[in-house]
Parts: sequence; structure tokens; C-alpha cells
Amino acid sequence: MFHLIRAGAIYEIWAVRPVSENTPYAMKWLPPGQKYDRHNVAELKHEYQVGVLPDHPACIKTLDFGNTNNGAFMLLELFKLPNLKQQIISNGYKKLAHRAKAILTACAAGVTHLHDKGFIHRDIKPDNFMLRDDDAVKLIDFNLAMKPASGLGKLFGGKSKVAGTHSYMSPEQIRGPSLDVRADVYSFGCMLHEFFTGKTPFSANSPTELLQRHLSNKPQPLTVFDKNITPEFAKYVLSMMAKDAAARPANMKDAEAVYFACWNAALEASLAVGGTISHHHGIGRLRAGWMRRELGPAYELLLALKRAIDPHGIMNPGALIET
Repeated sequence: MFHLIRAGAIYEIWAVRPVSENTPYAMKWLPPGQKYDRHNVAELKHEYQVGVLPDHPACIKTLDFGNTNNGAFMLLELFKLPNLKQQIISNGYKKLAHRAKAILTACAAGVTHLHDKGFIHRDIKPDNFMLRDDDAVKLIDFNLAMKPASGLGKLFGGKSKVAGTHSYMSPEQIRGPSLDVRADVYSFGCMLHEFFTGKTPFSANSPTELLQRHLSNKPQPLTVFDKNITPEFAKYVLSMMAKDAAARPANMKDAEAVYFACWNAALEASLAVGGTISHHHGIGRLRAGWMRRELGPAYELLLALKRAIDPHGIMNPGALIET
């Protein structure tokens, strides 16, 4: 153990290096003492048992679990960088906008993979996505993950334990009935709202009031905060945060597909002309000036290639880029 990364109320996260290796790892440690009890050991073991299932670049690698006289531990790959929440706060959400496609589709892919492995995360929020400068993403913290109800369990399975982070909890997660992956879709919609506005969908003076707003209040559309976001995309994000789970996208694969379609339409529209453009699809009414500033020489190269290959403007500009 050579560096304390974070100390929480129960667990500590350390950077560690085995004596026989040069590779550093992260270790989530439950030290001996007052917090060391059967419940917390079982909780850490559960996180390990779920964490070893994903095999995806957008999910943190969980490697080992042990329980000794020196406490219980879980060994993970070391990905010691700010999480998405810290990036939104420190850099400002607008500075992340040009990285939105890469970041958010990677986040969605990680959640989708966890769902494919048979688990709901139940704590989707920007704090639980580690983010590197090259846009590599790692979904972390499977502590609350659970299997969705299926078959007769949907009818007779009773209530799930109410748990999660208040600012991102779906109505059914608050009420405590059996859950499915659409609870994570709701939380992801809350995260999208925060990514594009810098604010969570709801705020309140107390935890109880905040939960009540998730149950009864409709969030403001993204267009209220940023006029460059199209009504279509804002409407889709609202659908992810629908109070009735049946009104949301059925799963994260649907959400990811729509996000790709929105961004690709916006990018193609922005490359189609050399001046100011406005379109009715995609995340925002992107302007060529914005693309020129963000892509730099690559933007001019794409336009030059388009003019050379397709001087009469027949070709879809999206054919010139890898999306």
C-alpha cells in the first residue's frame, strides 16, 4: 500500500503494488475496527462477485477478493483519474461538449454490458464513471447491483431494498418495487441532463423533498438551459426520465442507438456546408464555426476532401468520416 486514493465512511481505496510485481492496482479495503462486520464484508464480497462478470473496456476490471485478519479487500485495476462528476465541476460542462459522443456512448456501452450480464447497476451517476483524457471510460462501484425481477418474481417478488443516490433515483427505485433495467435508463437520463447543463434535474432543501420531486415533478427540457440543443434530443432525454418506466426506452441499447443517430446527424449536417447551419436532428444546432474550432485542421481537411471527391455536393458527407 503506497498511496491512499480516497477514504470513505466505511471503505478505503488504496493504490497497492504486490512485492513480486511492478504493476500497481487499486484496493478497496475494509479495515479491522468498528466498521468491520458481517454485513459490510458481505457487501464487499457481493461487489466483487458482480464486478468479475463484466469483460468490457468501459467497465472496471475486478480481480480478487479476500478476507483476512487485516480486514477484507477487493483488488481492482488502477484507473486513478477524476470521475465524470469531478470533470463536470472542475472543467465546466461546456468544455466537455465536444467530447460528448465518445464519453457518453462509452458510458452507455458499459451499462449495457452490465445489463447483458444480468444485473442492474442501481447507482448510475457521473461519480461512477472514471474518465481519462483520451475519453476512455470505466464504470465502477457495483455495490448496489442486483438481478432484475423476472417471471413470477415480477408479481410476487415483493419490494427491492430502497437504495441509490437521491439525485438520480427512478420513481420505482424510490418506491421499492421490483426493478428492471429501465431504472438505470432513468438514472442515465438524469446524468445526461447534468452533462449538458451542469445541473442535476432536481434540487431540494431536504432528501425527502428531492425524492418527492423525482416522483411527481417533470424536469425542465435541456433547451431551457441551452438553445443550441435541439428539441428532438431534449425530448428524448425527457423520455428517459419518464415517471412511468413503460414510457422510457426499453433498455440502454435503445438509448445508445438513438444517441449515435443524433450525434451522427449533427456532425454530418455541420460538415455539409461551410457557413452557419441549423438542422432539426441531433444533439445541437451545430455551427460550422464550432466544428472548425474544435476539429481544427481536420475540419478543413474533411471539407477539402468533400470538395475534391464530390464537387457537385451529391455525396453524403458522412461517408468521409468514421462515426
